[in-house]
Amino acid sequence: MSAKLDEFKQFVKRHPLLKGQVASRQTTWQQLYEDYCILGEEAFEDSKDDVKEEKEEKKSSTKTSSSSTEDLIKTVVGYVKKIDPDQVTKTVTSIQKVLELFGGLGGAASGSALAKKSTGDPLFDKRFDEWY
Repeated sequence: MSAKLDEFKQFVKRHPLLKGQVASRQTTWQQLYEDYCILGEEAFEDSKDDVKEEKEEKKSSTKTSSSSTEDLIKTVVGYVKKIDPDQVTKTVTSIQKVLELFGGLGGAASGSALAKKSTGDPLFDKRFDEWY
């Protein structure tokens, strides 16, 4: 009995993918050992083919994801190339003018509010800026 177990251990050492199947809970050591004892090493030849197919699928999915990333980068670069710097400058300038206009209106309103508040005493009616 122990001779068969030692053979199984050597078999597992030659086929490290079996450890991955047990780790991913696809099978158990007990089930693998029983299959090895009953069916022999030939039963595991099919699983080698399945593993090869899985590796090929992973490679193709990696290629697909990298190609989709490349497509995304190409699309972004295409959009950046289409940007006209002169148009961006004009837009920013017009936004600055609008902000200055609103800022000027706000400053004029607060200045007129200060002018309306008068105490009648010329010393206290001066604004802070006029003192210096």
